[in-house]
Amino acid sequence: MFPEPFFHGGADEVTPGCWKADPSIQSFLSQQNGTLSQILETFINKTLPIITSHNKTAVYWEDVILAPDTWNNGPNNTKLLTAAGYRVIVSSWEFYYLDCGHGDFLGNDSQYDRPPTSSDVDSNGGSWCGPYKTWQKVYNYDITHGLSEVEKGRVLGAEVALWSEQADGAVLDARVWPRAAAMAEAMWSGNRDEKGVKRYAEATDRLNEWRYRMVGRGIMAEPIQPLWCLRNPGMCNTVKPFVAQ
Repeated sequence: MFPEPFFHGGADEVTPGCWKADPSIQSFLSQQNGTLSQILETFINKTLPIITSHNKTAVYWEDVILAPDTWNNGPNNTKLLTAAGYRVIVSSWEFYYLDCGHGDFLGNDSQYDRPPTSSDVDSNGGSWCGPYKTWQKVYNYDITHGLSEVEKGRVLGAEVALWSEQADGAVLDARVWPRAAAMAEAMWSGNRDEKGVKRYAEATDRLNEWRYRMVGRGIMAEPIQPLWCLRNPGMCNTVKPFVAQ
């Protein structure tokens, strides 16, 4: 059923509070005189042999190694993992989580009960991983930033993620496309030209045309420019490249 060589074993976002509140877990720990870390270790020790027995390479979230795929702390955790000799699939929430920037799904979230001048909510819109990840931010991410050549060789690739707390079939196409295509181009072709300059203008034209191709095929991808820009290539670019101050 799954011909690819990898199988994901999970183990992400272990929440100690849940284990501490679970009577069966506490009973097990008291009998074994164990720790919460040993519970996670037990899970890995049981799932890893099952995965490898089917000639698959096991994939786990970074929590297994870094204990609090690489999804957190951007290039810093990628560096920690590759420096330790692990192969990595990058899925950093700061760049690749497509569900971010839509608030939160909790109905009694007190963080919204703030004065209108409060920056706590304004900074991320109440979304734990806000703000919204634009296609430019997705495209901009260099997943091997700060790595040595040896460490770069341990980065297998990357993936965008769309978690479904606030996404369903009605919004799926627009949440995924064309942002996922921006990541795909950066992975396949790189996001810089032969001079090392980011190819935003070229990428914009390609993604814009690709977006309309998808719409023509019934995929309701989100627009990235007005239709006028597609009909007048280059006319929506800035006259002078933006230079950060």
